[in-house]
Amino acid sequence: MKAMVTEKFGGPENFSWKDWPDPQATPGEVLIRIQAVSINPVDYKMRSGRLPIPLPDVLGRDVAGTVETVGEGVSEFKAGDEVFAVLFGPRSNGAYAKYVSTPAPFVCLKPKGLSYQQAACLGVAGMTAYDAVVNKAGIQSGETILVAGGAGGVGSFAIPLIQNCAAGSIIATAGGDASFNHLVNTMGLAADRIIRYREFTREQIENRVRELTDGHGVAVAFDFVGGEMKKLCFNAAGFDGRIVSIVEEPPGFDFNIWRADISPFFAKSGTYHFVALSARARNGAPPDWAVYPQIMRNLASLVETKKVSLPKATELGQMTEESLSRAHALLEAGQVKGKLVLKVG
Repeated sequence: MKAMVTEKFGGPENFSWKDWPDPQATPGEVLIRIQAVSINPVDYKMRSGRLPIPLPDVLGRDVAGTVETVGEGVSEFKAGDEVFAVLFGPRSNGAYAKYVSTPAPFVCLKPKGLSYQQAACLGVAGMTAYDAVVNKAGIQSGETILVAGGAGGVGSFAIPLIQNCAAGSIIATAGGDASFNHLVNTMGLAADRIIRYREFTREQIENRVRELTDGHGVAVAFDFVGGEMKKLCFNAAGFDGRIVSIVEEPPGFDFNIWRADISPFFAKSGTYHFVALSARARNGAPPDWAVYPQIMRNLASLVETKKVSLPKATELGQMTEESLSRAHALLEAGQVKGKLVLKVG
């Protein structure tokens, strides 16, 4: 088959449309004919070498397509089924290809009424947001929530999920006009509860959060950015607050949450949750994978019943060397609000 192969680490131009071994559906696996893919930050981190992987390789985590065939022991899918899948578990290759084979727990039936391009957005970003909001945060009705990074792929999924939990109020940060407009016009947030973090110091932002919460701080803070925004989340939380982060930090990250005398969190008796959705796939065995189909089905049901809206998706046409390079360049430059999608079939 043909696949977009990465042979060396470097810039977004490092993709070549080449022959790649045809995948097969081994026992327990599903072979998918790919119709659409979406691009995630982890993709460009692997391409650039920031997350080193053996090369050559075919990158990409999110796919939607049709089931070509199933391996022995697979009963929940059949040839012709329309599905979406996440490729952070065992797999024949990444998403930038004509076909892929992966174990059945990483595959889910496509929600009715969605295009392949829309369904391709559900995987990494949608599942990460679901795990963060529903499984980790435990949002209660009426609680005030802070979202740092609401305009990105995960944030654009998280905000509708938070709204579905009947949160009382959502405060969000925005880096510029594009993010601000996306949060107001697309996500439906109140303009006076969006803080443009590049215009203020972190202390000023924290003061604004306190003003918006009558001095109490937020019940839950989601860190989808990292760095200074992670520090903001810890400082903005109120008593018994919950912090949920999807972002790791580099060695030497200057922030101490462990010492009670200087921690902004110990003194509030808060809790911290780290969401690493692929951890079970990387480090666990098949019995540990049961959480994935559960999250996928629940998320698909919320979208199919229109309880949760899909984020904005920018479609860049058919996947070619040029269009894939452009997608990586746009995402890496921080110029994407919502999701980026490419057709494959």
